[in-house]
Amino acid sequence: MELADRLRAALPLDIRTPYPSPRPQGGIPSAVLTALQKEQSGWSLVFIRRGERLADHRGQIAFPGGRAEPGDSGPLQTALRETEEEIGLPAEAVDPLGILEPMDTPTGFRIWPVVSRILRPGAVRPVPPEVAEVFRIPLEWLAAEGRWIRKTLPAESEGGERRTVFFEAFRGRVVWGATAEITLRLIDILRQGQIA
Repeated sequence: MELADRLRAALPLDIRTPYPSPRPQGGIPSAVLTALQKEQSGWSLVFIRRGERLADHRGQIAFPGGRAEPGDSGPLQTALRETEEEIGLPAEAVDPLGILEPMDTPTGFRIWPVVSRILRPGAVRPVPPEVAEVFRIPLEWLAAEGRWIRKTLPAESEGGERRTVFFEAFRGRVVWGATAEITLRLIDILRQGQIA
């Protein structure tokens, strides 16, 4: 069975999962596209570097995505819409496989990671000013032993601390925070199913 089929069976939430209604207090509903791309050397994850002129999270490494709009029925619709806006990838070039459990961030977002496979890699390009760069990191590299650590950082609230994941730099790019946590969740599912 191919990786995409195995992931489809292993991911905890179906792609038709809606946002809770009524929407709960707390994290702002948002979704990201955690996209896998098949390359000659194996599978890679697609990341973006956010534009330097953005008000929030400028210059950070992330997955394409963003906050839900009022008409979005669920994480899949949000992730596909935002991904096309940010990296020009149309919905028909994406094979959605499933959704990871939502994750709350210290910055006030509740993120639903939509795991997908890119069917047409040539369609991917950064759309300025939101995205400065699109790049890939091999899954094998991300899943290697000792590739990440947890560091203690000051929390947004005064006097607090939080533990955050940092991956080792890959060609000068550091995946950390919520993006790193999502990456680890996906790697854990891949390892459990002996998919990677």
